[in-house]
Amino acid sequence: MRRYLKGSMKPSWKRWFFGVILPVLLIFLIYILQTILIHFPEAGEAYAKHAFVVLSFLPAKISSLVPISLSEVFVVTLVLSSPILLAWLIIRIRRAVKNKRGKKCFFNIGRAAAWTVLGIYFLFMLLQGMNYTRYSLDDELGFGRRNYTVEELQEVYAWVISGLNESRSSCAEDEKGVVSYPGGKYAFLSDMEDLYEQSAKKFSQIRGNSARPKPVMLSHYWSYTYIVGLYFPFFAEPNINVDVPFVEMMYNTCHEMSHLHGYAVENDANLAGLLIALSSDCPELRYSGYYEAVELIIKDLVLAYNKDNDGLSKFLSQYPVVDGYFRDYNADKAYWLAIDPPEIVEKVFNATNDAYLKINQQKEGVKSYNMPTSIVADYYFIYVKGEA
Repeated sequence: MRRYLKGSMKPSWKRWFFGVILPVLLIFLIYILQTILIHFPEAGEAYAKHAFVVLSFLPAKISSLVPISLSEVFVVTLVLSSPILLAWLIIRIRRAVKNKRGKKCFFNIGRAAAWTVLGIYFLFMLLQGMNYTRYSLDDELGFGRRNYTVEELQEVYAWVISGLNESRSSCAEDEKGVVSYPGGKYAFLSDMEDLYEQSAKKFSQIRGNSARPKPVMLSHYWSYTYIVGLYFPFFAEPNINVDVPFVEMMYNTCHEMSHLHGYAVENDANLAGLLIALSSDCPELRYSGYYEAVELIIKDLVLAYNKDNDGLSKFLSQYPVVDGYFRDYNADKAYWLAIDPPEIVEKVFNATNDAYLKINQQKEGVKSYNMPTSIVADYYFIYVKGEA
């Protein structure tokens, strides 16, 4: 007569099905569901604006109560404890094999791993993955629906430089004359929750929960991987690299907080961050928006002038920029030149991020960080001039 271990199911195929095969199938089905929903953005939009807001509310509020990055504590703890856990697992396997219980041991490990991965993946989908299936923000805003003449882009550039000069002149500076914030970076992060929500009220499309962005203690080491910010969906927590120059950190904070407002796609988070910054009443934050807008509108002008470099240079020279902008630009450039991480590090992290984005239906991978052209012109003509 065949003996069964106490608590095991009969016959054995049921144990394998419910223990390992079922969770693997469910992981596959969840992935297929995301793949299907990417073609039905109205469902993703409804989820992001309703279910996601409810589900992310409690994690966001809990994480905001803690002044340090819970994500950083979790990751560091996991990394430090991994060798111990691995050693413990190897010892268990060796003992099981020695006692002729190897099959049971490997089955238990596989079952625990399969259900754990399923739980993590399911929670990720609820708190981030489903938001990849919504409409793009530029479509919601009505952006990207017209082409602009050279004269129109010139008008936009003049507006950008005017806003840049005005906001930069009102900014606080550090002892080196580089843009800063009253109280420093940590004071900015403390105020950013309110600053973001004040700007978000001006855009009905940007809805979500507020949360405190967290400074990362290992920020300097993050820079060696070119990580300037990270949204950790399980804690609904925007994590910010505070080692980078302040003008870059401000815009990165807007980007990461936009993920919490339901914009998982990177160029959508970039666009939402730009909207928040440009419309802010805070001169430092507003300046960070114009700082980004300068580069974007110049790219549009380069295309519009169609290799007429002399004509473009002559036009740009008509709009002088305040000295503070160049101090900030040079400080930002000098920072990254000093970091200069090994090429292999950049390639590994870039490949990892690219794979993550493609798994989440972003076919362009890391290229999805690039915002569509004419974004600044669209913002100007729709929200500044009021032309629909």
